[in-house]
Amino acid sequence: MKSTCLIPIFLLVCSIACFGQSPLDHRISLIAQGLPLKEALYNLIDQDAKISFNNSIIPSNKTINLQASNERLGDALPKLLEGTDLGFEVVGSQIVIIKKPQNVNVPIKRFHTISGSLTDAATGEHVINGTLYDAKRNIGTYTNEYGHFSLTAREGPLNFIVSSLGYNNDTLSFELTSSRRIEVKLMPSVLATVIVSNFNDSSLVQTGIGQFELNLEHAKRLPSLGGETDVLRVGHTMPGIQTGGDGFGGISVRGGDVDQNLFLLDGVPIYNASHGLGIFSIYNAAAVRSAKILKSSFPAQYGGRISSIWDVQTKEGNMNEKQGELEIGLGSIQLNLEGPINKGNGSWFVSGRRSLFNLYSEQIVSYLNSDKNVKRELDYFFQDFNAKINYKISQKDRVFLSLYRGNDKFFDNKRRFFTHEFNVSSELLEEKLVRWGNQAASLRWNHLVSDKVFANITAIYSRYQYDADDLYDLILKDSVETTERSVFFQKYFSSITDLGIKTDFDYFASRNHRIRFGTSFLKHSFQPAIINFDRKTLFNEEIRDTIGTYLKSPLRSSEMDIYLQDEMKIGKSLTANIGLRASGLLVGDKTIYKLQPRLLFSLFDGEPVSYSMAVTRNAQFLHLLSPTGIGLPKDFWVSATEKAPPQTVWHFSLGTNLKPKKWLALDFEMYFNRFDNLVYFQGNTLEDVSASNWQDEIALGNGTAYGLELLAKVERGKVGGWLSYTYGRSDRLFNKEGNTVNNGKRFPIWLDRRHNANIQFLYKISQNWDFSLGFVIASGSAFTFPSLQYDIEQSPTGFPDSIIVEPFPVITDLNSFRIRFYNRLDFNITYQFYIRNVKHSLKLGAYNAYLRRNPTYYKPLRGLFANEDDIWQKAIEVRLIPFFPTLRYILEIK
Repeated sequence: MKSTCLIPIFLLVCSIACFGQSPLDHRISLIAQGLPLKEALYNLIDQDAKISFNNSIIPSNKTINLQASNERLGDALPKLLEGTDLGFEVVGSQIVIIKKPQNVNVPIKRFHTISGSLTDAATGEHVINGTLYDAKRNIGTYTNEYGHFSLTAREGPLNFIVSSLGYNNDTLSFELTSSRRIEVKLMPSVLATVIVSNFNDSSLVQTGIGQFELNLEHAKRLPSLGGETDVLRVGHTMPGIQTGGDGFGGISVRGGDVDQNLFLLDGVPIYNASHGLGIFSIYNAAAVRSAKILKSSFPAQYGGRISSIWDVQTKEGNMNEKQGELEIGLGSIQLNLEGPINKGNGSWFVSGRRSLFNLYSEQIVSYLNSDKNVKRELDYFFQDFNAKINYKISQKDRVFLSLYRGNDKFFDNKRRFFTHEFNVSSELLEEKLVRWGNQAASLRWNHLVSDKVFANITAIYSRYQYDADDLYDLILKDSVETTERSVFFQKYFSSITDLGIKTDFDYFASRNHRIRFGTSFLKHSFQPAIINFDRKTLFNEEIRDTIGTYLKSPLRSSEMDIYLQDEMKIGKSLTANIGLRASGLLVGDKTIYKLQPRLLFSLFDGEPVSYSMAVTRNAQFLHLLSPTGIGLPKDFWVSATEKAPPQTVWHFSLGTNLKPKKWLALDFEMYFNRFDNLVYFQGNTLEDVSASNWQDEIALGNGTAYGLELLAKVERGKVGGWLSYTYGRSDRLFNKEGNTVNNGKRFPIWLDRRHNANIQFLYKISQNWDFSLGFVIASGSAFTFPSLQYDIEQSPTGFPDSIIVEPFPVITDLNSFRIRFYNRLDFNITYQFYIRNVKHSLKLGAYNAYLRRNPTYYKPLRGLFANEDDIWQKAIEVRLIPFFPTLRYILEIK
């Protein structure tokens, strides 16, 4: 086992040790006779030379006659550019072709504004978080969430490097003499470098303090469950992000609870972002355009949760031509279609996905079930649908409509048959029916107010609903008729509906100040309910469908926010993001206010080193009631109230970024969180739970979390990878007089995993072949056995005659148990090839390749009449995914 665990570490160390040269030291070969200069440069790029240039500055009549064999690129370039007015310079890890500077006698005094948009040259979609950077002037800007940028600069020559995740770098060179608006197009590149920091292509870029942006094109190369790329699972590989085994039980970011993460889809909140208890997410990667993760230290423009924001934007659709993609694998099948509306002015995109587990679940159950006295039916599926249209009304106005619908259904029916003395038989039915799903819609209007002011207005709708039935039905029969029947039925119901509108403004005030401000209004409607039915009576579908309807009276609240932030540059080395978010909650006849200051600073001490610091206060007007304690979908969302005040956290973090080599970047960050007004739900003692009485069964407390995060990123041409490590502790305390939890003692949260290390290794074998490997090892989660169970009452004659509800043996310490430590190895091999204009991809690999028996959680197991008619019980490990092979085929038509 130990040698197996060392394999990925050895591969990463080898990749670090093998590479470390300047881009000018790259070796190339070229035989050119009358070859145009532009073609010669592209030939070098095909040999992995990191060269960027703007096509417009390359003379079309310049031809090259050169023979070079294994020659240093720094020696070959002067020969290629001889006789032109072009030169080159090294900027970071890129060689930029530029025009040689001309003598300028007139002093530069005036400032002008360059504004515009950055788009995908192939599809016309807007490029988010793209950068424009002039290395000589040390000025730059980045595009906002809608692809817009603006920059004020002095008159004179400008040489921008334009870059974004998943695109070939380009250069933009011109003489700035007056304000101008431009549209910059970047060409997508699937052969871009794996990971680079700052203004370059990257599979993972740290865009700010505690923030990461994921490159989905490169994320598709990572090993994944069933070969299906998943945004949340890529996020699991990042430092500071903890989850249960195989993704089960939600996500904890920097010691936060699972309800403290805000998942956004085109700006709309999603209240359960998982399928299959966390095995998959609702973010269909084929429909996603960008994904950004923010950990605790948010700027003021973000709010609503206190631990993390997962900001995901879906594709807008190809504005130039129709195209489609079909994927089919062991886990799911999906189809994506897109195309233009009035070519160049608008586009549409639709995507559908459905799981395939139910096709072979019956065979798996039959194989695993060795008891002839047990009959079992098992069925599970999930499905997603995404749609989006956008249209340019004018040069300054564009509208977007985005839709999402997804749902899960799980059905488990188990019947046990027993034969006893005196011709008496018994039948025990255990049935679970669970349905949950999300609906989301947004209507957005983008408006360019001026060259420096961009406005966005969005109307949103979101709905999440969970419905579960747990039925235990015991029937006793003699040779003639049913003699006795006992039923225990429990129904869970939870829903939350949001309607809202928000406005956001982006004001590029000057080269040293970028101001964002906006407002939002969100109306919530909550409906939690638990209903217990425990009777010796007949039980039919009519009772099942109507039970508990009297409890369905919703709890309503309204949330209002206003924010202002200034991203400023102070001198040459210091940048700051200073902002304030003011939030209010109207619930019943009460209004609750919270001020949330946000202070983020970055200090650049030369190119190799930078430092960061953040102090923020975040507030959240929602609580999650968790009867299970482990983040299952049956958790209930409710509004903060006077009795259950809004959750808050003071967050502090310090970090440094080191770049000792061009191929190596190291990020260190320490954090401390102080949580207040946390809620612990004790509602299992209630027979019925509704939107009003839940407040009588909660305890209020506080918590702390602190930790250390490390991220080491390596890249060199075809090889790349990263190592992330997190040490963290997170505990809770509920010791207020008269309403204590755990006897007033501190206890760790369920996802308090002290140590967590993750390694991702990627290798581009050739243009057609990719290989990737992932390894994770982590401490076990804290765990408490379930507190409410059913049992079987056994008569003196030796057969069961009723179902009773009783607590599991009392546990004095919450989360005092630990699941065994977790480790897993995954790998993936991808083969890509073209037939005419059709791209084919085949993925092969394995999830949990060496069959590690990782426990996900524990549950009590009861047996009937195992030995001399005794009932026995014990705790057993539950394992969700012992092994899953990867076999996935992808067809892309353009």
